[in-house]
Amino acid sequence: MSGRKVGIYIPSELEQQLRVLIEKRGISNISQAVQKALRLYLSEISMQTACIVTGSITILYNHEIGDIDSVLTDLQHEFMDIVLFATHIHLDREKCLLTIAVKGPSERVEEFTSRITNLRGVLLVKPTILCVS
Repeated sequence: MSGRKVGIYIPSELEQQLRVLIEKRGISNISQAVQKALRLYLSEISMQTACIVTGSITILYNHEIGDIDSVLTDLQHEFMDIVLFATHIHLDREKCLLTIAVKGPSERVEEFTSRITNLRGVLLVKPTILCVS
């Protein structure tokens, strides 16, 4: 398999977590771990089939950055045609976990997910989506 070297910035906290995971899972090196993570990320963000989907979008975010709570609420109202309900959990003084249940055309759910992913303050977005028709 051919490849190309690229340079990326990894915050020290994330690097430490990555090193612990590598050791725990027996992964050879950081490059291999990043490759696996990228493959998983790419498979999750690309909805290959145009269909009706259902599932959840789980969002980890820092509620102290900007007006992220209001922005997320407004975004859910903008996508009311696919948003079924949401559950909000306070994890600590800064971080919250929001899980949004969705159902609708895959293109619309992908648009919603992309909009969330690009918000300032959002740390992680994990869609779990199934094609139902």
